[in-house]
Amino acid sequence: MGAELGMVNSEQQRSRAEPMKQISAALHDLCQPLTTLQCGLEMAGLIGTAAAYREAVETGVGECARLSATVASMRQILRAAAALDEEIGAVP
Repeated sequence: MGAELGMVNSEQQRSRAEPMKQISAALHDLCQPLTTLQCGLEMAGLIGTAAAYREAVETGVGECARLSATVASMRQILRAAAALDEEIGAVP
C-alpha cells in the first residue's frame, strides 16, 4: 500500500508540475506584448502627432489581442490542471 501511495503522490506532483511550467511560459509570453504596447504609447506621446497616436493605437489593439489569447490559454491550462487534480484525487 505504501508503494501505491508513493506512486499516487509522484503522479500528483507530475500533474502539477507540467501546468506550472506551461503557466510560467505563458507569463513570459505576456511580457513581449506588454513591452511593445508600453513603448509604442510612450513613443507616440513623445512624437505627439496624430499619425503617431494612430499607429500606437493600431499596434496596441493587436498587442491586446495577443495578451487576451495568452490569458485564455492560461485559463485553459488551469482548468485542465484542476480537472486532472480532481481525477487523481478520485483514485482509490
